[in-house]
Amino acid sequence: MVQGGEITAGDGTGGESIYGLKFKDENFELKHERKGMLSMENVVKGTGVVPSIEHVTTGDADCPTSNVMIVDCGEIPGGADDGTCNFFKDGDAYPDWPADLHESPSELSWWMNAVDSIKAFGNEHFKKQDYKMALRKYRKALRYLDICWEKEGIDEEKSSALRKTKSQTFTNSVASRLNLGDLKGALMDTDFAIRNWENNAKALFCQGQAYKALNDVDAAAESFKKALQLEPYDG
Repeated sequence: MVQGGEITAGDGTGGESIYGLKFKDENFELKHERKGMLSMENVVKGTGVVPSIEHVTTGDADCPTSNVMIVDCGEIPGGADDGTCNFFKDGDAYPDWPADLHESPSELSWWMNAVDSIKAFGNEHFKKQDYKMALRKYRKALRYLDICWEKEGIDEEKSSALRKTKSQTFTNSVASRLNLGDLKGALMDTDFAIRNWENNAKALFCQGQAYKALNDVDAAAESFKKALQLEPYDG
């Protein structure tokens, strides 16, 4: 089981954790005088790892369906690369989480370009059949896309384009999950894809594939039927 530390709201916004109510930051004056004392500290960058872990798909008895491992922890020397940009050395210069950007641009166009760039990296990994990394890139693109809605200049046309891009990115995520055997996660993502663009025939087809793999023949047939109605000439 993987469990977060905040126990009231369950999403990090509540007022009480497993350690008690909110408390002040460390002042570095009090010393550890006995074993078992616990220190708490603010995280400067990389807090996105927490929701990443929290959103891992779970199966029986709330057991994660994939391994959650924290390795190579240590201290970063002053002035050294913090590792948030181009971590995988694949040319993707954007941090995994927008909060880790050195500067947060205010222009909507910058964020939309970032989404397209990150999504393209996902497509490249998918073509190489590196589905795990492709999925990671698609989830990352969705995080950057969410920031777009906070920017000024979103008219009806841009809003429609953002929703369509979100649906397409979720659909790509579905394809990755299907190849990884994550059928439950695939179905969840098809719901999000269709919710943002109901005429997404590819998402409906992928939904049918997931249902078929789960031996839900009736649901699969319904999804394939809807996809065929939208794209009757797509073989």
